[in-house]
Amino acid sequence: MAPYKLSTFDTGDAHAFTAFDLDSLLPSRRHGDRVRVVGHRGSVGPDSPENSAAAVTEALLRGADGAEIDVWLTADGTLVCAHDLSTADVDSLSTLTDVLAAAQGADGFQLVVEAKPVTDPAVAAATAEALAAVLSAAAGTADITVSSFDAALLATIRTACADLPVHTALLVEATEPAASGVRRAHEDGHDEVHLSLAGVRRTPESVELAHRLGMEVGLWTVNRRTDLQWAAELGVDAVITDDVLTAWSELDRAATVRETAAV
Repeated sequence: MAPYKLSTFDTGDAHAFTAFDLDSLLPSRRHGDRVRVVGHRGSVGPDSPENSAAAVTEALLRGADGAEIDVWLTADGTLVCAHDLSTADVDSLSTLTDVLAAAQGADGFQLVVEAKPVTDPAVAAATAEALAAVLSAAAGTADITVSSFDAALLATIRTACADLPVHTALLVEATEPAASGVRRAHEDGHDEVHLSLAGVRRTPESVELAHRLGMEVGLWTVNRRTDLQWAAELGVDAVITDDVLTAWSELDRAATVRETAAV
C-alpha cells in the first residue's frame, strides 16, 4: 500500500490565475510516468460512505493521487457532498469544508470538486460564489479542480474563481463525441477535460487532440484492469476509478514496464 506521498503531473496552463504565483502555490502533478489515480467519490467502504470526508481519507490511505467529490448548494447556502441531493439525508452529509480539511496536508493530492448541474441561473451564481468563498480558504493548501457537465455553471464558476489557484475541467457526457467535448473545453478556456471511457474508446485520438490544445485529460470511470492498461498506453493524465488499489497497482506496473523498455 502506498503512503501519503503522491506528487503528480505538471499543472499546465495557468493563464486564469495571474493574481497568484502558481509555481509556489500548486503542487507538482508529476509522478514519474504513471497515470494519476483519482478515487471516484473518494474510496468507498463500510466506514467511508461515498462523497464523505471519510472516503477522501480512505482514498489517501489507499494511495490515491486524488479524489472526485460531487457538490450541491443547499437552500441555506451550504455546499454539501452528495451524488443526488434529492435522495440524500442532508443532515448526515459532509460539507465541502469537511472534505477540504481531509485532503489538506497530503503532498500533491488533487481534489476534483464536481459541481452538479443546475437549471436556475440564480442558483448557478450562488453556487459559484459559495465555491469561491470556500475554496479561497484552502488556496495554496490543496490542488483543486472544479469540474461540471454544466458548461454554463462551470463558466460562472471559472469567473468567480479567476483570482484563485483553482483549475477547471469540463465533464463530457458519454453520448457526446469526445473530440467535440475537447474542443468545447478548449474554447471555454478550461485547463482539463474529463472524458468518458466509452467516448474515448470510440475516438481515442481525442486524447492527443486535448494534449495538443494544452489540456490534461481525465478518464471516467475506469475499473477493469484491461481498461486501466489501455488508458496507460493511451497516455491519459488521470483515471477516475472505483477501485483505487487495483488502479494504483496496475498503472504503477505499466509505468515500470515503460521505464524498463526505455532503458
